[in-house]
Amino acid sequence: MALFYCFDIMTMKYKYILFDLDRTLWDFQANSFQTFKEMYENYDLGTLCNTTFDNFYLQYKSINAVLWDMYRQGTLLKEVLYVKRFSLTLEHFGVVDNSELSRQLGDFYVLEGPKKTALVDGARELLDYMYAKHYPMYIVSNGFKEVQNEKIKTSNIDKYFKKVYLSEEIGYQKPNRKIFDAILHDLNAAPSDCVMIGDDYAVDIVGARNAGIDQIYYNPDGIEQSISATCEVKNLREIMDIL
Repeated sequence: MALFYCFDIMTMKYKYILFDLDRTLWDFQANSFQTFKEMYENYDLGTLCNTTFDNFYLQYKSINAVLWDMYRQGTLLKEVLYVKRFSLTLEHFGVVDNSELSRQLGDFYVLEGPKKTALVDGARELLDYMYAKHYPMYIVSNGFKEVQNEKIKTSNIDKYFKKVYLSEEIGYQKPNRKIFDAILHDLNAAPSDCVMIGDDYAVDIVGARNAGIDQIYYNPDGIEQSISATCEVKNLREIMDIL
């Protein structure tokens, strides 16, 4: 039995399908974990930091989340984020003179991470289905251009998409409605022509809603929200029963 719910979405015929990338299509958790495991071992961080991989990775994720919020708010530069998330993690484990190592770790992560190819369960099936139905599909991502474009190409999903819209190139980040307005202008589309599919409620769903665009919230963990999306699914395959 399908687990999705929708509000009048099945009567809509969308002209443009907007997809988030990380955690919606590209399996960020699995790919990041694999990259970190390689980095942890290659740089012998367990010995240097006197900690386990799990402790190191959890601390990094906590620091990275805070710094990413600052980046989205425009208070932190990308180049600083690349390195600072590692320098603060190393400092937490007592490695204070770490500028060169932090730069190396930042370079490793940015270069090696996008080479990983794991997709979210059901992602390729959904893309194949929508591609066969000739839906025009687009990526809308806050990620960095040199990273996101490589992910799309390496994981062999580039053929599905007409265009990739990146916040870094447009000048506004989700959930700012200006990024959606810019995309609508570029497509010469009305908000009702589009639907946004994403996993991040505050970024993808709220941002699209504020621009008048319908939303499909990919919510595998069933996280409750105060305001429902136009449609919600727990598995990407369920979208094939909607569109």
